Amino acid sequence: MLIGEVFEEFINVVQENNRYTIGLVNDKMTVTLCSNKAEIGRQVDVNRPDEHNAFFEVRVKGQDFGFLWVSGNDENLPMISKLLNESLTVRLMYEINQTTLNQKVTKDDELVKYILNTENFDMNHVLSLLDELEIDKNKPRVAIYVVHNEGFNTKDVMRLKMKPDSKEIIYSLLNSKCLLIFKDLPQEYHNTADFKPFIRDYIRSLREWEMTDCYYFVGSIQKKLRQYAISYQNCLWLKNNVTYEKDVPVFFSDYLYDYFLSKVAVDDVRDVFDYYRECGKGIDIEEMVDICDKLFVNDFNLTQAADDLFLHKNTLIYKLKKYEEVFQIDVRGSFQGKVLLMLISYALREYQKRVQVGDEA
Repeated sequence: MLIGEVFEEFINVVQENNRYTIGLVNDKMTVTLCSNKAEIGRQVDVNRPDEHNAFFEVRVKGQDFGFLWVSGNDENLPMISKLLNESLTVRLMYEINQTTLNQKVTKDDELVKYILNTENFDMNHVLSLLDELEIDKNKPRVAIYVVHNEGFNTKDVMRLKMKPDSKEIIYSLLNSKCLLIFKDLPQEYHNTADFKPFIRDYIRSLREWEMTDCYYFVGSIQKKLRQYAISYQNCLWLKNNVTYEKDVPVFFSDYLYDYFLSKVAVDDVRDVFDYYRECGKGIDIEEMVDICDKLFVNDFNLTQAADDLFLHKNTLIYKLKKYEEVFQIDVRGSFQGKVLLMLISYALREYQKRVQVGDEA
């Protein structure tokens, strides 16, 4: 909103009480805007206030807007003129903040666009935008991908940087339903992966900011600017490969095993282990996958895995012996055997999925 539009609001207020004339005087002491149109163009000396005329320099956040002139034949003029000056200053400050915020949002959008352009990454332009936004380029950040099926309130998103804990974020509304935030991490989390409580608290603050009924996907911590896009890609992988629920953050670090397994070419695994697949036709694949998952999350501790599976430890050992015999691998005494069992489990699971959709004979 321009100064003229702001001033029109004051004029409307003044016209409710026509005892006062309110005007804006430029540095040449010419009235440029006024509630009394006949006064526009008149010369007034702002250095000579009297009982009927009050003048105030209008300077907000380093910007000069001239002088506020309030005129009237009323004993309350000093008090009224001060109130009008304060009101005008506050209104102008709001408009300047909004303009600055809009400019920053635009710059943030541009910055995110350049960050995600991995093929033609322009480091110089990224650094220039970071300087313009006064964002610390040396802080590690993690991508938070927020999805709202009904669409975000654009004004709420624009106001994000007004949050005390969001001054250093880089963010962009990728579309009406998807918001990407690169959240900076404080010093104590620079060298540790134990950042989940901090991120959970931040996401809780977003929900208090009216960002509810959203899905939150949290990528990997990255310090190099070129790697920020990797964290975002991790979020997309989570969205496409794991189960999730509203307002509960999903962390990429909880799914590293699944992620790296997904990078193994299914056809390669199937081809190598095709013989074992034939050997394992009498095996309950779902049970085997479940057993392998529980062994993995418990670091192959048989006692803990058996508890999670609601099996007696001896029963679990019996099943592992069967796998060892069928697939000719040493699961319990060899690291390589453990890795092979996980790959075979993955291959069988993917094979079963293909059978269910009719892609395998």
